[in-house]
Amino acid sequence: MAMSRIMQNLTELDASFLFLESEKAPLYAGGLYIFKKSSSRSRFNFDRFKDLLEDKLSNEDFFRKRLVSSSYNQDLPIWADDPQFSLNNHLQHIQLDKFASPCDLNEITAEILNTPFNKQHPLWQAVYIDGLSAKTGYNKECFALILKVHISALDSTTGEDILSQLLTVNPEKTTLSEKTPWSPMPLPANESILEVTYNAVLSLPNKLAFLTKDTVSSAFYRGLYDRLQELNLPASLLSIAGTPMNKKVTSQRILNRFQLPLNDVRQIRKSMENVTTNDILMGICAEALAIYLKEQGKMPKAPLIALSPISVRSTSLDVKSGSQLSASLFSLATDESDPIKRIHAIHQTAQSQNHYQDAISANRLTELIPSSIAALSARVYSDFSLAQRHKPMFNLPIVNIPGPQFPLYMEDNELLEYSCSSPLFDGIGLTLTVISYNSNYHINATYCPDLLNTKASFNSYLEKALDNIRAHQHDEVSVNKEDHEKNSMAGIIDDIGGLVNSLLGFGSK
Repeated sequence: MAMSRIMQNLTELDASFLFLESEKAPLYAGGLYIFKKSSSRSRFNFDRFKDLLEDKLSNEDFFRKRLVSSSYNQDLPIWADDPQFSLNNHLQHIQLDKFASPCDLNEITAEILNTPFNKQHPLWQAVYIDGLSAKTGYNKECFALILKVHISALDSTTGEDILSQLLTVNPEKTTLSEKTPWSPMPLPANESILEVTYNAVLSLPNKLAFLTKDTVSSAFYRGLYDRLQELNLPASLLSIAGTPMNKKVTSQRILNRFQLPLNDVRQIRKSMENVTTNDILMGICAEALAIYLKEQGKMPKAPLIALSPISVRSTSLDVKSGSQLSASLFSLATDESDPIKRIHAIHQTAQSQNHYQDAISANRLTELIPSSIAALSARVYSDFSLAQRHKPMFNLPIVNIPGPQFPLYMEDNELLEYSCSSPLFDGIGLTLTVISYNSNYHINATYCPDLLNTKASFNSYLEKALDNIRAHQHDEVSVNKEDHEKNSMAGIIDDIGGLVNSLLGFGSK
């Protein structure tokens, strides 16, 4: 997407993300990405990475646009060129071999991703990390990237992020374009901002135009709840069980990544009748949560409810995918103690959804970089975060992203693995993102340790969950149709962006 040189209002939805954000809950999409150089003789280094990134600056607006607010109306910021833009403000180089003691890459990533942006600059950051050693689990031919972008800065239809600008399907050197000097438009005066926002203000209902964020949040929730009732969802989906992870978050974050081969999941699926690999993955997540909650003595009688962003409309990625993202509310059947019966219940839930057969398949999604889909998914479940402040609608989001089953490259450096982080909110203290890439599944957990007071990393619960399912995968299970119908609590909510904007009369023509 070519950069626009015109001042643009934030959409009302993106402005709501800024309303919701706090120092304890920054709304960033990003993660940790591990690359392996082509050989020990490779000259790829931080300077080359900087050159590659500089070559992409004109591709996306978020690279060189910053937020500007009028002193007359702080609630209606606009995107404008940053006249003081410097790539050095957004890049950092960390050399781990210079540290006196070993450093944990996940801890470094969690700290960087949870550090607030300086909103006087464009809302993104890239950190290049080399000097990796066996103590970090990698050799010296590897390097890492930590990338983050504010979700309000992402294109709402494509989810284009930093990584998507850099990766290719073949190892090849990039021919850099001729450098052109940055010629930004001057920052607008207050009068110019008011002119840009004038029509947007008039399009808002008068009673909402200058309300406080809490009042808007309350109105948002009432409208959303009314609309959800119109969808005839099961009543149990509108009232969830309370758990330790559904409380106010603190600023602390932990990132875990659990890896398992695709073939392992396929073997489990083959041993069970009438289930999918997605059902198995959801079952692993549900069993891990059940193990944790039982350990804490906090297991609710009602099943946990998950929200899952999905793509449902297009069978071709010739059309931008963002408008095709929807969300599904479904039961994780954690009130069922048998992990195999639970997987069948999850499958029954999935089948009960009208759009289940229309979901975009993995072979079509491989045309998009998985990090872009993760960013779009974060935007989708963030749409509901205002409602979460008033009455929780789901216990956690679980995002399942089919990625390419072949390696991706940045020049001739192979992307080995990556961990995607997702925003947390008050009421959402844990997110799970499942990504398949190059013959492996990666289950990424982002959580607040002050809410999930685990005795070990969340990976240990996923490991136990996998062991439990493997131990019982050949058990004969009698499927009680009445129980499945009772527990198959699911509902599709179409066109999330349109739903959110229309609730408060936003975006009306």
